[in-house]
Amino acid sequence: MFLSCLPVFLSFLVCAVAWLWPLPTRADIALSIEPAGADLGHLTIGQTATIEVRLSGLAPGGELDTVAATLTYDASLLEEPRIVPGPIVPDPLDDPLDFLTAEKAGYVEGTFLTFGKTPADRIRANGLFFSFDVTALAPGQGAFRFDFVDATAPNPDDPFDPLPVTVQTGGPVSFTVVPEPSSVFLLAIMGAAIGAGGVRARRRRMVKTRSERVT
Repeated sequence: MFLSCLPVFLSFLVCAVAWLWPLPTRADIALSIEPAGADLGHLTIGQTATIEVRLSGLAPGGELDTVAATLTYDASLLEEPRIVPGPIVPDPLDDPLDFLTAEKAGYVEGTFLTFGKTPADRIRANGLFFSFDVTALAPGQGAFRFDFVDATAPNPDDPFDPLPVTVQTGGPVSFTVVPEPSSVFLLAIMGAAIGAGGVRARRRRMVKTRSERVT
């Protein structure tokens, strides 16, 4: 009789332990790409635009041991970026290597990584994670998009075994680079000149044809 009830008893025991001793909860945060002032739909060649990577969704009192974000874009349209850490990154850093960047044409990466034991060593607020400047190179259309994101929260039992955090990301942010106004003006003048030359050539041919018919 006891053996037949053992599976039911064990199942009940497992459920009771899970209820009394819940697993660590996973916080949800979000990273988004936002322009800072520039009209990304109408960038002119040589114009510099600032792009922000912002964090949201961190609950009051929440902490993050790590946050990482990698963005990509068309390297033929914009120059190599220049990254600046945002105010939510601790300043001064507990270790200079706690915030690392990777910058090359078409690629932007900012990573905050620490295993500090004090709250000052961690990210504790929503806001600007990092920003970067890019300068328009050539006409065309492109987009900034997330290629990789990651985050972890501190583990109270083991600081070297952080807890995973779910990261949501915003969609791609499009941009358009247009020719400089002076270039457009020159193209218009050249087009008008070519058109006028064509008209004059046609008139000369017509006059020549008429003269040949008369003779």
